[in-house]
Amino acid sequence: MFSRRGKSAEVSEPVEATVGKGRATPKRRDAEQERRARVKGPRDPKARAKFDREKRTEARRKQHEGMMRGDDRYLQPRDSGPRRRFIRDWIDAKFTVAEAFLPCAVVILLLGLFGASKSAQAASVAIWMLVVALIIVDTIIWSIALRRLLSRRFPEDSRAGDLRYAIMRAMLVRRMRTPKPQVKRGQKP
Repeated sequence: MFSRRGKSAEVSEPVEATVGKGRATPKRRDAEQERRARVKGPRDPKARAKFDREKRTEARRKQHEGMMRGDDRYLQPRDSGPRRRFIRDWIDAKFTVAEAFLPCAVVILLLGLFGASKSAQAASVAIWMLVVALIIVDTIIWSIALRRLLSRRFPEDSRAGDLRYAIMRAMLVRRMRTPKPQVKRGQKP
C-alpha cells in the first residue's frame, strides 16, 4: 500500500480480540437481587441464625489464625507494633527461669500437699524461696539487656509497659504464648 507521500506503509496483520467475559451480562435487577441475597442471607429465622452463626465462626477463626501468626491486623493493641514484635521475638529466642515457674509451682504444691512430715513442708518452702530468688535475679539480668537493646533500636518510642509485657510473656510456657513464637530458641530476633 502506498500512503499519500508515495511511500509504502507496512501492512499489519489483524489482531484477534478476545470477546467478552464468556457469559452474558446479568440484568441490573438480577445482579442486585443476587447481591442482596448474599449479604442478607436466608429469610427463614432458623436458617438465618445458622447463617449468622457460621459467619461469626468463620470471622473468629480467621481472626484467631491471624493473631496466632502474629499478623498486626489481628493483634490486640497491647501486642501490635514493631517494638512489641521485637520484645516477643527477643523473649522467645531465649530461655528464662520465669518460664519454668508454672511447672515448678505445680511440683512444689504437690510436694507440700502430699508430704505429711514437717521436713517435706520445710523443703517445699525452701524450694519456693529458691525458685523466686532465681526468677528475680534472672529477670533483672535480662531486663537490663532488653532495655539497652530497646533504647538503641527504638530511641524515639515510649517505653511504657515494655518491661511488664516482657515479664508476662517470659513467665508463660512457650507453648502457651499468644501470639505463637515466630523465632526458635537461640535465634537472633
